[in-house]
Amino acid sequence: MVKNRWAFALIGLCLVWRLTRLFLDFPIWGDEAMVAINFFDASYADLFQPLEYGQIGPLGWLWLEKLMFDIGGGSLFMLRLPSFVAGAVSVLVFWRVAQKVVEPRAALFSLAIFCASYYPMRYSIEVKPYAFDLLIALLLIESSLSSAPKKFFVVAALGIFFSLPSMFVVAGCGLYLYYNLSAQRNLLFIGGVLLIAEYTWMTISFTSPHAEAASWLHEMDMWVTAFPPISEWWTVPSWLIERHAGYMSAYPTGGRHFGSSATLLLQILGVLVLWRQQRKSQLALLYGSLPFLFIAAAIQAYPYGGSVRVAIFLAPAICICAAVGLERLLPSPRATAVVVIAMLLFITGGILKDINQPYKTISDQDCVQFVQLLEITVDENTTLVVDVAGVDEEQATNFLEHGGGLARLRYLLRRELNKDLVLPQSLASGNSDKNVVRIHYTDHDTVPTLR
Repeated sequence: MVKNRWAFALIGLCLVWRLTRLFLDFPIWGDEAMVAINFFDASYADLFQPLEYGQIGPLGWLWLEKLMFDIGGGSLFMLRLPSFVAGAVSVLVFWRVAQKVVEPRAALFSLAIFCASYYPMRYSIEVKPYAFDLLIALLLIESSLSSAPKKFFVVAALGIFFSLPSMFVVAGCGLYLYYNLSAQRNLLFIGGVLLIAEYTWMTISFTSPHAEAASWLHEMDMWVTAFPPISEWWTVPSWLIERHAGYMSAYPTGGRHFGSSATLLLQILGVLVLWRQQRKSQLALLYGSLPFLFIAAAIQAYPYGGSVRVAIFLAPAICICAAVGLERLLPSPRATAVVVIAMLLFITGGILKDINQPYKTISDQDCVQFVQLLEITVDENTTLVVDVAGVDEEQATNFLEHGGGLARLRYLLRRELNKDLVLPQSLASGNSDKNVVRIHYTDHDTVPTLR
């Protein structure tokens, strides 16, 4: 009963954290804006084509967000609502999964780590598909643990429309079911063939064209290191350690440059404990997506770490195994209350921080105020021209070159003033100076100014 009360407290406060952040209505930031800017002009059919700013999202999720955009008139609350629902459901499904995989005390520890984790909370309140990546992964794992292949196939078939990396989890879970349900292997084989056909069609018709249009992403510093150095194969082991000790294991928190080493060490200890307890099948299920993720990274089709979000489907494995390791280090029953209270305090601190600082960066808040001031300056005949610092007018050929900060400004202008920015060389020769307002833009961390 005590453990159940702790679990209710963790789940309750975790949901309060998400609700608080949702209703604080953080200003839109660059990554969200690069997705949301597409919804102003694109139809549902247009979303099948490559998106502006090289954004790649699952088709079902894009359609859902477009629906929320149309219903809410561009309201951020409405755009973030699907992620919130997915994130809230994920908390409940995670608790169910943890109780099926490990003993009650370790399950409680894993719930504490998961509920206190910053990144699952954050991505459940953003206009990005990562909350769905986590939810689909949890549903696939839960259906596999329940030995429910029909439920698994339904989730898997729908999952590709809401989570691009779900195919890694589907592959791992599918092998788990095939090994453990020998009496239903014919059904599993047929279902697997149908899923492969569906995924192949989706990859050829949708995902690949989007990826090709965003091929420049591979040149970004954060993604270059997210692909294994196959040509220098002897460095792959150290590269893997660095990946897993970085953002991939940032639960409840962590960072790059071995910032999540403690969680990784707890994970390793937890894996060893479960292995000795003859829970190899559960380990294979939890980490079954890893080999497929590595193969995709090796051919530079999908990044291996680099940030929490691209591997958030590994959260169940990381939190559960880290919790098992933590339980082994803290066997005393008194430690249970200490760990849970510590995580509750961590969540409380997150809530207070969000209330005190209701924005991701101060420039997000300042950009909103800039657009509000601009509203009294322009009229329906005004043309808004952007001058980008350090870029010659002849060289400024598209908005993509200027990233999320400019996308944030464009989104706010479209929503509040029904106006988009114009690049200098696109300015119509007939416009007189009195109908033109020039906006000086420096970078994503700086508030734009009028010139």
